[in-house]
Amino acid sequence: MKKNINGSSVAFLFCAAVSLCGAVFAEPADTSSAGVERYAIYIGSNSGGKNNARLLYAGTDAMSFQKTMSEIGGVPESNSILLLDPTKDNVDDALSAVSNAIVQGKSVSRRTEFIFYYSGHSDENALLLGKSSYEYSQLKESISNVPSDVHVVILDSCYSGNFIRTKGGQRKKPFLVDDSTVVKGHAYLSSSSALESSQESDEIGSSFFTNAMLTGLRGAADTSGDNKVSLNELYSYAFNDTLARTESSSAGPQHPNYNITLVGSGDLILSDISASESALMIPEEMTGKIIIRDSFGKLISEINKTEKNPVYFALSAGTYTAVLITETDTMQGNFILKKNQLLKLDRSYFNSVVARTEHRLRGDETVNEAENFAENEENDRALEPSGLSETPVPLEIKPFHFMFAGENGSNVQSIISIGLIRANDCIVNGAQVSLFSGNISSVLNGIQASGIGLDAGVINGVQAAGIYTSADIVNGAQVSGIFNSSGTVNGIQGTGIYNSADLLFGVQGSGIFNTVKDGYGIQATGIFNSARTMNGIQAAGLFNISGTIRGVQAGSIVNVAKKVTGVQVGLINVADENNGIALGLINIIRNGVHDAGIMVDTNGNIFTQIQSGTNHLFTTAVYGSSPRYFFSSSGDDYYHFFALGLGTRFNCHKFSFDIEALFYNTLCKDVIDIGDEIHDIINKYEDDGKSFSDDASKEDKDMVENLAEQFHKYTYPSLRFSVSYNLLSHFSLFATAGVDIRIEDWNDEAFDYGKRNMYIDFTAGSKDVTLYPSFGFGVKIR
Repeated sequence: MKKNINGSSVAFLFCAAVSLCGAVFAEPADTSSAGVERYAIYIGSNSGGKNNARLLYAGTDAMSFQKTMSEIGGVPESNSILLLDPTKDNVDDALSAVSNAIVQGKSVSRRTEFIFYYSGHSDENALLLGKSSYEYSQLKESISNVPSDVHVVILDSCYSGNFIRTKGGQRKKPFLVDDSTVVKGHAYLSSSSALESSQESDEIGSSFFTNAMLTGLRGAADTSGDNKVSLNELYSYAFNDTLARTESSSAGPQHPNYNITLVGSGDLILSDISASESALMIPEEMTGKIIIRDSFGKLISEINKTEKNPVYFALSAGTYTAVLITETDTMQGNFILKKNQLLKLDRSYFNSVVARTEHRLRGDETVNEAENFAENEENDRALEPSGLSETPVPLEIKPFHFMFAGENGSNVQSIISIGLIRANDCIVNGAQVSLFSGNISSVLNGIQASGIGLDAGVINGVQAAGIYTSADIVNGAQVSGIFNSSGTVNGIQGTGIYNSADLLFGVQGSGIFNTVKDGYGIQATGIFNSARTMNGIQAAGLFNISGTIRGVQAGSIVNVAKKVTGVQVGLINVADENNGIALGLINIIRNGVHDAGIMVDTNGNIFTQIQSGTNHLFTTAVYGSSPRYFFSSSGDDYYHFFALGLGTRFNCHKFSFDIEALFYNTLCKDVIDIGDEIHDIINKYEDDGKSFSDDASKEDKDMVENLAEQFHKYTYPSLRFSVSYNLLSHFSLFATAGVDIRIEDWNDEAFDYGKRNMYIDFTAGSKDVTLYPSFGFGVKIR
């Protein structure tokens, strides 16, 4: 049976695509109102060019800074941009994006604040961004052009004090502000002076300065005891901590610098400890150095507690190790912090003695060069953060705990727990087994297994259930036949149908559906993925949905993300913001390329096209023909041109320039006939209930293979250059110059259809090559 192309259907799809672009990218009305709105750019650049050693922790420092400011610094993820190993153009694009966002939100924000954080290489004159650089004077001008009321710039790099001195900047006594005042100005903080190197450490897995800043933001810098960290508190803490850690290093002491010029009154608050999902309270009677590491051994903070006041420290829910160092002894212990919990970290948690090593001291002089540039009132007792409650649990020790029908064991600590219908314990250090369901309110260190449902506070081993599992924290593996739900997953979570986790560091795999709030590893499923933030790889058989992607999002059909810094690969890609690459047939990117156009070329053909993707890389789909065949497929000489290709775009004010590589297919009567012949041969076997691949004769298989090879004769590559002028915000005029390529004995038949008014012949090797230039003019809806 002959197959014909319905041109009117193609035209309808094109019009529908144009309407869809207009609907998707229409600006929504924003009726919300806000007080202070914060925006931020976080940059981590491990590469400083060929003459500089590659850093190890600049990227992770930037990610940690973003995480901290998102949790307790009032910077929502939607208002932040993370750049890893960027170029100068990437930084300029990010500054432009933030400026546009601030302008759009001015009407609903009483005041805007912009935070610029950089960790990486620099010299006396510029930030070193791999093969490019960003001069301090130009960077300061670019940041000043961001239309926010307050600019806070934090540079963690060598010689970054030169940024403060650029254009005559001098140290000034800060005049800080709180949320209730109208303020304008800037605050520049650098990790080192104009002549010093900034240092990072393998021991802490970070730079000294950034680690001090993060520790201070989480509460160590709160000298006033109001559960908030101000700019002056943070700088004073970071100065002392950085200097103390580096004064005996081989690179020499490191002195952070500042330049603060703000008009207003009060304190500029940078973090609010009470906004954390959970927190520690270090009691007033405990003094010394407290070192906190997470379940992977990564240093979170070193808190030097000297004053007789409690200290509140913001932390995410999880399992931690703490070391307490005093003048007389060193103690170690573990603790588990739950969501919405305020945990009192007293001496009862430090139950292991650590042997101390004696060293010869080089002196006991105390160095404190930080200027006391703001006075803090001393409080007898700090304020307790609201929303967090201290929950001590009295325990009953039962090595073997047997229960029937859900006996209450919420205050029991056991090694082996068995329940015929339901097992219920506070802490299990061995294994819990139950026929229908099991519950552990606090900790499981071994194995928990149940026929239907499981629930546990913290799991360090394996949790498995036939239908349902649930845990606040999983460090090992969680497995279920149908459903998993967990607060934090550091290991592997797998199920037959559904997974759900608030935070994922490792691998999450499911037969049908995955969902995760934050993810750093790999999320894979048979059909559907959903994640708020993914820093690794998100892959699905059909659908991916994520708030933020900082890696790869791959789905065979649809990818949906709010913000992408990486790659989207799928048939359809959708994103509010994509600063990387989108590879798909249809890419709907709000801040990217989304053009639908129509044009006429000098060969007398009409073409419609859709371009979608990002400026870095977009896809182009083209359909065209002679006007007399555009809406029909009659006669022996009809033809249609279809093309798919990739392009890149450069924007310059109202002009944009596209460079595209296209691959055309000429659809004509001969191509349809080839397809029908292949179809008839295959159908001959299928009509008899046989398989062509298994039962076909060698003659028929060779014939199908020879027919299939003829398709390439009707294809040809093409290169195209376009320039567009944005006449209106969503309407452009554009002109194109293209060249189609014919190679002798490879694609001659493709050029038997349509007119070619210009050509250039030459020989390449043993083949004759013909170039067919053409020009076009058209309009676009953007």
